[in-house]
Amino acid sequence: MHISIKLYGSLCIGRFATAHRDYPACSTIATIVQDLGISPEYLIRLRNGIHASLDDEVQEGDTVSLLPMLDGG
Repeated sequence: MHISIKLYGSLCIGRFATAHRDYPACSTIATIVQDLGISPEYLIRLRNGIHASLDDEVQEGDTVSLLPMLDGG
């Protein structure tokens, strides 16, 4: 299935900002995160603009956005 992936902030370094990729049916957000070599800790995950868990399955045409969690003070 064909999905769009958007990376933000430091996650783009050495990767991309936006890409279109194919994944097998029943793939999850965890599948994508692992494929990209991104640590799932401290990661904000959105599927079609809505917060998602690592176990959420992606569907044909979905957009998965991954953002690093920010901390500061």
